[in-house]
Amino acid sequence: MDFNVYYKEVLDHIHSGVLYCKNDPYSTIIYANDYFYKMIGYTAKEIKDNFDNRFADLVVDDVSAILIAIDEKISKKEDLDFEFRLRKKNGEIFWVHDTAKYDRDNNCWYVTIMDITEMKSLDYERERLEFYLNSIPNKIVISNAQGEIIYKNKRAQNCDYYNQEAKTFKELIGSHVLGQSYDDIFNAVIHGQTINYETRFRSQFEFIGHDKNYLIPITTKDKKGVNYMQVSKNLLKYSDSLTLFPTRLMFEYYYKKYFQINQNKDGYLCIVDLDDFKAINDNYGHNVGDEVICATASRIVLLLEREDYVCRYGGDEFVILFLNCDKEKVVQKIERLLKMSKKTLVLKGNKICLGYSVGVTVVDNTIDFNQAFQKADQALYEVKQNGKNQVMFFKN
Repeated sequence: MDFNVYYKEVLDHIHSGVLYCKNDPYSTIIYANDYFYKMIGYTAKEIKDNFDNRFADLVVDDVSAILIAIDEKISKKEDLDFEFRLRKKNGEIFWVHDTAKYDRDNNCWYVTIMDITEMKSLDYERERLEFYLNSIPNKIVISNAQGEIIYKNKRAQNCDYYNQEAKTFKELIGSHVLGQSYDDIFNAVIHGQTINYETRFRSQFEFIGHDKNYLIPITTKDKKGVNYMQVSKNLLKYSDSLTLFPTRLMFEYYYKKYFQINQNKDGYLCIVDLDDFKAINDNYGHNVGDEVICATASRIVLLLEREDYVCRYGGDEFVILFLNCDKEKVVQKIERLLKMSKKTLVLKGNKICLGYSVGVTVVDNTIDFNQAFQKADQALYEVKQNGKNQVMFFKN
């Protein structure tokens, strides 16, 4: 057997370019297999006639940096490993991965070249997608099919109230979902639905995060779930600027959605009114009045369970939706607020005692927000007529 013919036959059937090049400034080609010429679009004769076998003339990128690196690799007795672009005969530019081993005896290189254009294209698309995801004003978190987090954009990575150690969606938001079960949300998304929900994050006395979220399934053509993407909008930016409580519209939306989802549950709608707030503003000024509002908001936060909701309804009025509790528990919460009102506040050197009048009504999916508010407001009116600083329930 003619082993030279055999080796050439093998090399010509390898699906990568194989070359033997001089270690000179042009990487002059001594030998190249057929696959290399197919990659580049030139024949061996055309390479010789047009480029005098200078491989470097086919390289689009600046070769000076590569030549410097080659000298360093030789001195360290290391193999070459580069990525650069070549130009084909038809003008098309493509990416290659070049690996080479130095033949010290003949001052030449054994070179293998693979076309990585498709991989580079995927890398480019991935980089472009990440640029887009980092440019939008929302937090983006993506999980695999099991709910394990595999990606967060910059806004999600830099979110102060996210647990950055969370490995799954459940760890990240499970205990912060309002009005819905996390497991129900995830099960619905597994079956192809896009689900919206709110999440709220709090310290002891205030809300530090409140998001409107969409959990979106990213599916293959056969509709099997591959990934899930949560897109989150910061609602605090649209909340009451003084208390960071939701607005009336946000409250009404939550009220309606909660009872659409939980049709067999009830709750309690409470209106909390600051007694004699106008006198506080008149006597101490609006700055003190603002601090009184904030102090009241901090007290209300202490009463809230995970699914409870609150809004600042007007200048000195708050509306609370207590859920998953009975009347006795609601009374305990309101009495706690009234007890806190007996503590003197010192605001800007002024000692101030606050009073709260509270009207309450029971609510369920048969009572819309306006009806519920009217009933609680009627109970509040009775409180005002009977000495203030107490709680009354609506009576039919």
